[in-house]
Amino acid sequence: MIDELLKNELGDRKIFKDKTILSPHYVPSELPHRDKEIKGVTQIIGPALRNEKTSNLFIYGGPGTGKTCVVKYVIRKIQEFLNKPEMVDEGILVKVAYMNCKIRNSKYQVLLKTLEDDALNDEKLMDAPLKGRSEPSLKGMDPADLYDRLFRVVEKNNMNLIIALDEIDMVKKGLNDLMYILTRINDELGAGHVSVVGISNDRRVKNRLDPRSKSTLCEEEMIFPHYNAVQLRTILNQRVEEGFQPTAIDDSMIRKIAAFAAQDGDARYALKLLKKAGEIAQNENKNAVDMEDVEYARNLVEKDIMTESITLLPEHQQIVIYSIASLAVDGGMYKRLSGRGTGDLLTGEVYEAYEANCKALNRNPRTMRQFSEYLNELEMSGLIAMRLSGKGIRGTTRLIRLGYPPNEIKRIVSKSLGLGSD
Repeated sequence: MIDELLKNELGDRKIFKDKTILSPHYVPSELPHRDKEIKGVTQIIGPALRNEKTSNLFIYGGPGTGKTCVVKYVIRKIQEFLNKPEMVDEGILVKVAYMNCKIRNSKYQVLLKTLEDDALNDEKLMDAPLKGRSEPSLKGMDPADLYDRLFRVVEKNNMNLIIALDEIDMVKKGLNDLMYILTRINDELGAGHVSVVGISNDRRVKNRLDPRSKSTLCEEEMIFPHYNAVQLRTILNQRVEEGFQPTAIDDSMIRKIAAFAAQDGDARYALKLLKKAGEIAQNENKNAVDMEDVEYARNLVEKDIMTESITLLPEHQQIVIYSIASLAVDGGMYKRLSGRGTGDLLTGEVYEAYEANCKALNRNPRTMRQFSEYLNELEMSGLIAMRLSGKGIRGTTRLIRLGYPPNEIKRIVSKSLGLGSD
């Protein structure tokens, strides 16, 4: 069987021309419907090319609104511009360090990745952080030493350093200290400058900063709007032209995919759906994608998104959503009190279930205040929805409803944490 599968891989490519083009991480040569945002980002960080201080920038917007793509696009254009000596004055040095904070999710890891980035370890730089070391890592070094190395490489080289922190809200440990360091370093530098570009789905990330950091860090803000169906079709057509064979998918399929994704204005979801539909058609040895492939792909992508969203949650948030799912299976107390099977759960009963599940895992349950924040974050991620209770319930409480089937959530969290069994 495997010989036949490998033979098919080496055969004619009926569906795809270049599948990497369909990745949400691929940055095309042009970004449709983001001219305004490209101009805004460029005008804020572009002054570094004149050796001028650049403002810090925070970019917000829902998933799949092009935030990361625009920042990476502008970074690429700046780097291309710097490679034209006739365009930039001699002696001007601009470096950009980009990282995803879903992976580098603490103050220490962000500083470490910044110092180990290729941008700061060019062989032409003085006091490059890794210069003279036998290993390409600074892991284990004290945070104060990391700060000193960052300070020296920026000042000695009169460097304009732009640190782009994607999904900055994922920095759960030391975010306030990190932002304070990266903004206050400029007060001590005799030459050079450090600026921050923060990217997040959640505008509330600012609320985690103390007033001093907030006032100096959040100098400029941009909000990216959702794409509509027409804009999503343009994006999909661009990727189809480069990534698919000429007759592998027709316009009616593209319109259908765009319509699905337009419900949330999410280009990333649209691209995942496009790619998955193509893979299904390819595995079935079809010559083109049909509606059955698109519908099947939609179900698979929804499950993939749900699984990824849940497994990447911090442990206590996984316990919370497991508790919600367990209660949702039998309807919960709200159903018994109101007589209405709406799928809503009372906050109090969810907290009690959370405490019980923490005990089963030998974990200390968090306070009600922290629990409430977990609920807010789960709502932001689209895993739950909340509303205030109305008539029929004594007092006022938040009602919680799952955004996905409870048994699926229980299965995912059980596998992730070893909690309970299905």
